[in-house]
Amino acid sequence: MNICYLRKSTKLGQMNSLDTQKKMVKDYCSFNEIELDEIIVDDGISGSKTKDRLGYCKVIDLIKQGVVDKVIVLSLSRWSRSSLETLKSIDLMKEHNTEFVSLKENVDSSTPMGKCILGIFGSLYQMELENLRIRTKDTLRFKKESGKVYGNVPYGFDRVGDDLVENPKEKRLINKMRKLKVEGLSYNQISEYLKRNRHKTKKGGVWNKSNVYSVMKNHINI
Repeated sequence: MNICYLRKSTKLGQMNSLDTQKKMVKDYCSFNEIELDEIIVDDGISGSKTKDRLGYCKVIDLIKQGVVDKVIVLSLSRWSRSSLETLKSIDLMKEHNTEFVSLKENVDSSTPMGKCILGIFGSLYQMELENLRIRTKDTLRFKKESGKVYGNVPYGFDRVGDDLVENPKEKRLINKMRKLKVEGLSYNQISEYLKRNRHKTKKGGVWNKSNVYSVMKNHINI
């Protein structure tokens, strides 16, 4: 099926209203002998709020189902305001053999030039993902080295803002676990001891062999 996607944001007096977009896309389809099967609209929604755009989400779902031959939009800005989201969706369309047409940018993935442009978009998407992974890794390393919270708060500590602060009660229990281990008890036996004495995990759960091992190993790493 061939789908036209239209969007008008919440801004008053915005150029290219839905009626204008429809006419331009229909004129394009008529000139190129393209049979349009469905027009999907998001009216009054910002392009940056992807999850709130039910029409956009519907198009993406149809692409994933492999039933979309072509997606036609007036411009890339009507499709998405997020560069990363645009690149991600184009990569998805390529995976499911869906052609993408943006009238204003003259992008048509069915043409050699369009394929070249979308190939560049795909490369940019992969590069942006790699940069995001590097930034995330660097941020986590900085937080770890600075004693800042990253991920779940480990047993033996509390979170105060972005800082880790020792929890004296939990620290004493960890020391007790270590003492029992030195005395020859297994991780399973230590967990049974903790349950008998009604000690709870960080989230109020029941101790077992696995989380006893995890807490003790994590404490050594910290």
